[in-house]
Amino acid sequence: MANIVIGTAGHVDHGKTTLIKALTGIETDTTKEEKKRGMSINLGFAYLDLTHGRRVGIVDVPGHEKFIKNMVAGLPGINLVLLVIDAGEGVMPQTREHIDILSLLGVKNFLIVLTKIDTVDEELRELAVEDIREQLADTALQDAEIVETDAISGKGISELRNKIEEWADKVPEAAEDGKARLNVDRVFSVKGFGTVVTGTLLDGPVSVGDELTVYPGKKKTRIRNIQVHETDVKRVTSRHRTALNLANITTDDIERGDVLSVSDQLQPTWMLDVKISCLKHAAAPVGLWDRVRLLIGTREVMARAVPIGTERIEPGQEGFLQLRLETEQVVVKERDRFILRTYSPMHTIAGGEILDAAPKKHRRFKADVLASLKTKEEGNLADIMEDFLIHKKQSFTTEKDLAEYTDMTGEELQSELTALSDAGKLLHISLGYIHTDVYKKIKGQAVQILLSYHQKFPLRAGMSPEEFRSRLRQKSGDKTVSDKEISALIKLLLSDGACKEEGSLIAAASFTVKFNEKQTALRKKIEETVLKSGYTPVKKAEFYSLDQEAEGVVEALCGSSFVQLTPEYVISGEYFNKAVQAIHDYIREHGRMALGDFRDITDSSRKSSMLILEYADSLDITRRVENYRVLGSYWNRQQ
Repeated sequence: MANIVIGTAGHVDHGKTTLIKALTGIETDTTKEEKKRGMSINLGFAYLDLTHGRRVGIVDVPGHEKFIKNMVAGLPGINLVLLVIDAGEGVMPQTREHIDILSLLGVKNFLIVLTKIDTVDEELRELAVEDIREQLADTALQDAEIVETDAISGKGISELRNKIEEWADKVPEAAEDGKARLNVDRVFSVKGFGTVVTGTLLDGPVSVGDELTVYPGKKKTRIRNIQVHETDVKRVTSRHRTALNLANITTDDIERGDVLSVSDQLQPTWMLDVKISCLKHAAAPVGLWDRVRLLIGTREVMARAVPIGTERIEPGQEGFLQLRLETEQVVVKERDRFILRTYSPMHTIAGGEILDAAPKKHRRFKADVLASLKTKEEGNLADIMEDFLIHKKQSFTTEKDLAEYTDMTGEELQSELTALSDAGKLLHISLGYIHTDVYKKIKGQAVQILLSYHQKFPLRAGMSPEEFRSRLRQKSGDKTVSDKEISALIKLLLSDGACKEEGSLIAAASFTVKFNEKQTALRKKIEETVLKSGYTPVKKAEFYSLDQEAEGVVEALCGSSFVQLTPEYVISGEYFNKAVQAIHDYIREHGRMALGDFRDITDSSRKSSMLILEYADSLDITRRVENYRVLGSYWNRQQ
């Protein structure tokens, strides 16, 4: 049997806390203020022992309007709600608001508990039941069972326990292949143990000794001990109310609203793409730049609403929003649910689910933005993966990234990746996967960069790899793209035939240097001069006085017939290759080579030898050790 967590809901003073005490024997109003007021302010927790040693967690949420945010905080992970209604008062305003919130948060399983039935006569009790059915006919509770109880006399408590047991038997086992999260709802210190946090575990399991990340601050901590229903355990699965004793962290380092997760890949965000449903009786539509209260997990933050594809979302309608947070970031995942309330006065107006937990800023009426949001909403796994791969900031996506995003691992994920690859929608290299649409866009940008360069410098064989990397990074618009990613993209472009290597330069595949008659004559003269110079490098500027086009011709020869040792000096490719071979043969025989050794071999000057050897060092043909050279890793790559 799966673990379940039950929540209570209902108007203030309708008997939620008293009912829980009758069921469990546990008092959930624990603070002096709660006892003084006679109502719950904070979340209260209890457990109910069923047959066969099973326990059900119970969250007692506040009923008063002022404590709605605490109520919402207690709902994540809850799979059965007891809607508590006083037989003498019936459905009240907070009853309706609680129903609205529960429906917006996607809760579908309810039991209606009619309380205090001993305080009314039979006729009034029947009228109360009739009124409940009538008032809840247009809600998710229209077919919910009603259990009549009186917590003081104990009437109906056994029947309620039996109904809960029936529900417990029907709840399916929660999937355990995700990365565990816990929205922190309480933080306190226990003498002799240190920092303790509580919450409902979501998505996956945790064990004693697991390392967790505290968000949004990304502090690291470790689980020292776990309790479920006041019992020490070594491991706990999702949807359990749990208390975690944490190591290496103080109560000053973590607070209510923070998120604990096994994953270290979650990202705090200032923006959320969401799908909302507006309540029919909302006082006003959700319009552009409306200030709203976002209640998600155990946190309440202020946000501005930006409708996507429409000017406003009217009461009773659904639509897409981008929420732009004002004062603090949140850490959430796709499909997490939330509530929106007006800023002042506070009223619940809408709720929904997150479609993108880390979106870019959108143009409101852009067609591809709407298409992407609809894809996320519809929930087809293959389409969602494609959308993620197309719209994420990074070009390449690892299997780990995809597993985090989809909550899939193993065979199911591999099956989807294989299907997309076979359909020609994914390319796979060591860095990960890239969608073919993304690659085509980058390919077009790369070719355009090279063609523009060739138009400006028609006599140059190509662009230096460093300049090409820089321009490709700039063109992508992603300043965070790594050198490894750029290198991988260039490798793909070369293998795809979109561009080519010309010596040490990169050129568009279709480009060739074409010399006119005058340039051809200049080329011959310059090449002959450099060749005659042998192992003595030549200054490029020496040729510029020959003709106004000489500089262009010299630059064209760099990377082809010339090797550019420094920005100023070149050597013929023929003599540089001879020098490289001489270096290899000498070091193979003698183990190392001094500058003077190379000078003697080549019969060149000290300056010339230094220019050649330092360039060889830069290519890792040689490696300097004190005053000597040894062979570099270049030769390993040649084997």
